Amino acid sequence: MARPWLRPLLVWAFAAPALAVAVLLAFLAAALRRSGPRGFWTIAPRYIRMVAALFGIRRQLEGWEALPEDIRSGRRPVIFIANHASHFDPPLLISTLPSHPVFIAKRELGRVPFLGWVIWLAGFIFIDRGDRTQAVASLGAATKRIHDGQSVVVFPEGTRSRDGQLLPFKAGSFRIALEAGVPLVPIAIHGGSEILPKGDWRVAGGPYRMLVGSPLASEGKEPGVLMAEARQAMVELLRA
Repeated sequence: MARPWLRPLLVWAFAAPALAVAVLLAFLAAALRRSGPRGFWTIAPRYIRMVAALFGIRRQLEGWEALPEDIRSGRRPVIFIANHASHFDPPLLISTLPSHPVFIAKRELGRVPFLGWVIWLAGFIFIDRGDRTQAVASLGAATKRIHDGQSVVVFPEGTRSRDGQLLPFKAGSFRIALEAGVPLVPIAIHGGSEILPKGDWRVAGGPYRMLVGSPLASEGKEPGVLMAEARQAMVELLRA
């Protein structure tokens, strides 16, 4: 089936300049509230929801209400792990998860005009996978943020899947969970590769389902064991 091109072209033509306006509003809100992250969360989710609606993307969050209340409210920090098949995964999670977690983002995104500025404003953690020393420092920064009470979102595959199939997990997020002593919460994303596959720009509308699983305890486990448990939980959620 051929992917649409006219609707995505028109929406992108609107979304790009609208992003510049949204970023300026986010910085203004941050100045008024004297907090960068609060300014980000005031503007960014609204902008993302608007653009998603224009593309015809229907966001669905399932399983959230089954989580313990202290996780849902953000009082208890966790590491959310999600499969990664689309550029839309981070923004749609940002616009949907109620607890306002911090994301670990590739350092290259920080160099993108407007987008990089607003990621910086949000206080997200940049990681340079090509520099081992810097990558280790970024993981340490993530651990500190969790100790300070902030939940974090990680894509343990490390990159986007081309066909929606789950790629091998990298160990970093599981080491963070063990060092911070917090549970992992798996989120299986259904529909990411259908909406915007890797290497394409033609966004197709449709359901984008985020299925939240049960928390996985990290205490007393080896990184490999925790990683295997998390992968099995993700596989089961993707089958659901």
